[in-house]
Amino acid sequence: MLKNYLKITFRSLWKSKLFVLINILGMGTAIGCCIVAWLNYDFNTNFDSTQDPAGLYRVDIVRETQEGERLYGMSPLPLGPIMAENFGEVEATMRYMPNGGNFKVLDELYAENFTFVDPNFFEVFNFEFIAGNRDALKDKSSVIISEQLAIKYFGEQEAIGQTLTHFADKGPKDYTVAAVFRDMPLNSSFNYVKTITNIENYFDLFEEDRRDDWSRWATLFVRVDDPGRLKVIEQRLDDYVEIQNKARLDFKIKRYELESIEGMAHRASQELVWGHWLSQALPPPAVFVPSVMAVLILLIACFNFTNTSIAISSRRLKEIGLRKVMGGLRTQLVVQFLLENVILCFMALVVGLVVAFFLVPAYSEMWPFLELTLDFYKNGIFFIFLFVVLLFTGLLAGSYPAFYVSSFEPASILKGNQKFGGSGGLTHVLLTLQFGISLIAVILGVVFYQNAEYQNELDYGFNKDGAISLYIDDEDNFRAFKNRIESDPEILTTAGSQHQIDRSYRNDPVKNADKEYDVDIFHVGENFLETMNFTVLEGRSFKKDSETDFAESVLVSEEMVRTFGWEDPIGQKITWMDTVQLYTIGVIKNAYVEGLWSPLEPMMLRYVPEKDYRFLTVKTAPSDLVKVNESLEEHWKEMFPDKMYTGEFLDDEMSEAALVNNKSNCSVFWE
Repeated sequence: MLKNYLKITFRSLWKSKLFVLINILGMGTAIGCCIVAWLNYDFNTNFDSTQDPAGLYRVDIVRETQEGERLYGMSPLPLGPIMAENFGEVEATMRYMPNGGNFKVLDELYAENFTFVDPNFFEVFNFEFIAGNRDALKDKSSVIISEQLAIKYFGEQEAIGQTLTHFADKGPKDYTVAAVFRDMPLNSSFNYVKTITNIENYFDLFEEDRRDDWSRWATLFVRVDDPGRLKVIEQRLDDYVEIQNKARLDFKIKRYELESIEGMAHRASQELVWGHWLSQALPPPAVFVPSVMAVLILLIACFNFTNTSIAISSRRLKEIGLRKVMGGLRTQLVVQFLLENVILCFMALVVGLVVAFFLVPAYSEMWPFLELTLDFYKNGIFFIFLFVVLLFTGLLAGSYPAFYVSSFEPASILKGNQKFGGSGGLTHVLLTLQFGISLIAVILGVVFYQNAEYQNELDYGFNKDGAISLYIDDEDNFRAFKNRIESDPEILTTAGSQHQIDRSYRNDPVKNADKEYDVDIFHVGENFLETMNFTVLEGRSFKKDSETDFAESVLVSEEMVRTFGWEDPIGQKITWMDTVQLYTIGVIKNAYVEGLWSPLEPMMLRYVPEKDYRFLTVKTAPSDLVKVNESLEEHWKEMFPDKMYTGEFLDDEMSEAALVNNKSNCSVFWE
């Protein structure tokens, strides 16, 4: 019986080759888009799937702001050892502190993320080791690196036993590579972890008194096997709220909370958690929008499939009539038509896999935070997804022709009284839906394009074109480098600052009368406003080397004026860090310093002397940007041969902000 069904099916399909080709290609393209959307969804759903979340929690802090409570994914640095020693309800504690670092291997310099952790880090989190073992972390002289860095640094040589020289403020420090771990996938909270060492090295490299410094932050994880203990632990942590608030008068907290690491990355992507130092999952629109578009494309293909099926059904009316006269059952006809549709959809599925073979890597390469792979062996759920797509398309696209056409009476068919074609009511409905969905897609495409053009043409409140920013961590080095490059005729102007747009800033609560709001704070120096083309709308700018301006003057943004509800902003008294009294001397035009990926935040600029400068901003003509950057790098290598060049195009920084419509809380430097 099945053999006869298949024989009739392939004969019928061969007679309508154009119909088959159109439907297979159209449906295959739609299925290919669905595969991309599914892999994108699966990538996000399986965020942190390499870790076992059972019993693991992050110790967060809760602050009370004018907008309500806000959760931060960090804790005071000394809290970890205190909990390990005094909290019997906690089985293990582990601190995690990422930091930047310059490394030298032979004669090559590298800038890598350098992470300080407690020795039990690999006992708490799952990392796969390629060489060495996790116990190496207990040795302060050892460093553990990722497979990617092992290849990058040493090529085909054995990485174990090699030396990495870390250049820090206190001078160079040598580490021995003791182990190599496999790179974490991009859908992991630890995907940026490349170089790991014992947290004791942090205190050696920086200041020993930071060990008990409650004003310093770390990410603190704890393991609690009994969930019933969580409330007790949180209550006991209340005893350490006051000591924290005394250490950070500008950043007072309300309480501590234990947050499960299960779903941690997704909560961060929804901005439910701030100030964390871990990677976060995809923002919801990055998952929802591709899925919706893929479903719409698939519906268009299914409706087109149904319409073409209806259009050619009139050719098979005599076949249906004869089969019924010969004793054929309606059930057999339904099975026949459905089988034809499912086979067609299966062919389309094969085409869809071929299309996905090209679409998946192309889509993945568009976004730096995605790593989609069409892997048939590691993802069993993918086969279930393909099977569901096959059934969905086969039934949705072929049900109407199968059940409706098979219901005709043979007598009316053979007499020629039964008329059937492409002008029925359902055909009109399906065509309307096709054009409607297509129109929606076109409109959305136009809207996205117009939004991109709007962002490109928007006045950001400052001019990023032709700007290069360099981080220089020493006052003398800053002055020497600035003096050396100022003779370059292609450099239009330079400026110093403690913070830099999209690279470093503070976010602290400030008070005015009975109102208190979190404000983005930039410490800037001489000529910074002019170099970056900030516009003073009201009042005045900073006066050069004015001690009064250093001590108490600030410029505020239009958004800050609106937030605090000032009718006359000039002269307003602001309290920062509970003790520092500041006064507004001017209002600047709103500046989108983080791009357009978040609502505009209130902002204020403080004036700082040259000894506090850490960033040098160089401005040139956009056409000379690359040439000037190469010249700066040459000067840098001559003056600082043991330091990695830190120059970055400010336009690239802002372009990255425009690429992803998602605010990264890790960009804040908590000082």
